[in-house]
Amino acid sequence: MNKLLPHVDVKPMLRTLKQLEFRWPVLGEGLGGAWQWSPAQWNLLKTLAEMRNQHSKSVLIRLYVSPDDKNSSHYIIKLDQASLSLSSREDYITNTSAAQAYRAALLSLMVDVAVMLGAPEKAALTQMEEALAFEIKLAHIVIPYENRTSENMYNKYTLSRLQRFIPQFDWLGFVRTVVESKGDPALSISSSEPVIVRAPQYFKELFKLINSTDPRTVANYVQWRTVFSRITTLSRRFLYRYLDFARVTTGMTSLTPRWDKCVNYVENTLVYATGRLFVNTHFQEDKKNMMEELIEGVRWAFIDMLEKENDWMDEPTKRRATEKAHVVLAKVGYPEFILNDTYLNEDLSQKDYYGNVMQTLQFIAKSDVAWLRKMVPRTEWFTNPTTVNAFYSSSTNQIRFPAGELQKPFFWGTEYPRSLSYGAIGVIVGHELTHGFDNNGRKYDKNGNLDQWWSNSSITAFNEKTKCMIEQYNGYHWDEAGLNVRTTQFECT
Repeated sequence: MNKLLPHVDVKPMLRTLKQLEFRWPVLGEGLGGAWQWSPAQWNLLKTLAEMRNQHSKSVLIRLYVSPDDKNSSHYIIKLDQASLSLSSREDYITNTSAAQAYRAALLSLMVDVAVMLGAPEKAALTQMEEALAFEIKLAHIVIPYENRTSENMYNKYTLSRLQRFIPQFDWLGFVRTVVESKGDPALSISSSEPVIVRAPQYFKELFKLINSTDPRTVANYVQWRTVFSRITTLSRRFLYRYLDFARVTTGMTSLTPRWDKCVNYVENTLVYATGRLFVNTHFQEDKKNMMEELIEGVRWAFIDMLEKENDWMDEPTKRRATEKAHVVLAKVGYPEFILNDTYLNEDLSQKDYYGNVMQTLQFIAKSDVAWLRKMVPRTEWFTNPTTVNAFYSSSTNQIRFPAGELQKPFFWGTEYPRSLSYGAIGVIVGHELTHGFDNNGRKYDKNGNLDQWWSNSSITAFNEKTKCMIEQYNGYHWDEAGLNVRTTQFECT
């Protein structure tokens, strides 16, 4: 019989919130002592950096490493706005009944979780109201999705230039704290380090907002985001309280069964180990070969239509489109290295679920940073083999079809007529392939570099062709929310 661990409830999270960088002001009001927050000891930079390092959580500022959009063979540091507690910016800035209900549910959750962790109820209500008011102001300065075009988000700075542009924050210190590693001298960061600043105006407004806000409120908001991201790793009373919130915001009506939650955690954490098990059991090489043939058939049909039926794209642009279609790299099934046991021997060592999650997040936090200074491996997958989905990557000009997607009803084996697979997954292949030529993918050339290779006349013709779809969708109205669908040419793919 397995020996059960003692009931831990909030103890693991309280250990986290005892750390100087993670102290939650409202919690210190009740627990005092080692949990007491002090404005003199609090440092926003260290807190944001340690959230990124220990929780793989970006609050206010998102820092990550990915291919340079204009030099896609090299990795570069990118700085961007971070997400909000609620998924939609409109939930904060509109006054529809649905948006008001979301904000009320969020405030109630903030207060209750603070109290459940040890904060006094009166202080929790007052300080969480102030924290939510701060987040509402934050939502107003977040760059909306439709304005986040590839061109607008490509702003290359050195850290020294960024420091002159926004002097209220120590950018070099922040990047160093997140990126530098004693074990890897190549990751040394200087003021000349190039970075892509994806939302410069947001950062400008962000530090105006921070400087005009009580530090206690900013700290309460930032630490709330840490706690919010870890609620579902705590005991069942927290899970049921989160369920009350999720009923309002997502319509969820019951907790995920424990077995389902644990299986999903293992699958999403040990992605290549579980991928190997899946491939061994459910994936045969004849599937891979058949899928590769199918992709080539769809590619041929796409190029044939492009050359013979496209009447709005001029010849030079059409020629470059054909070249791009020919070199789209198709990945099918899984990366070969998962068949090598050496790559799969990573273990979790903590004794509680919360601890295992935290260990995993610390690993994830460093996984993208480790690619800095390296060439982009165009053959790398970065996709869980068990994923039931398909993808297009503009920076590598590749389409990916993991083994999890190559199952019925999407994909039928060699014992079935090929028409079934062409009708089911062939549609998905065509969908992913055309992402390389939609209103975002067309901005990247055949090598994955951000480059206007379409002529102005072809862009104008494309935009004309999309107008009917935009007008159609703008005519749809959602009565319950009191909103019209808002689409733009940026979203028309």
